[in-house]
Amino acid sequence: MNTYLQAMCWALAIMGLAVLNVFEVISDGTAQAMFTTLPILAVISISAKGRCARRGAA
Repeated sequence: MNTYLQAMCWALAIMGLAVLNVFEVISDGTAQAMFTTLPILAVISISAKGRCARRGAA
């Protein structure tokens, strides 16, 4: 998956979380925890892309 597309998917998830919080579908405490967790997971998953791939024969 393209890095920009992956970042857009994470951004969509974070904005969806904000919308759910505005309409009080999820509580403020849950939203606060997720607003802390989701960006951290996004950075880890986007930056870790391709690091485990083999570069060639050792």
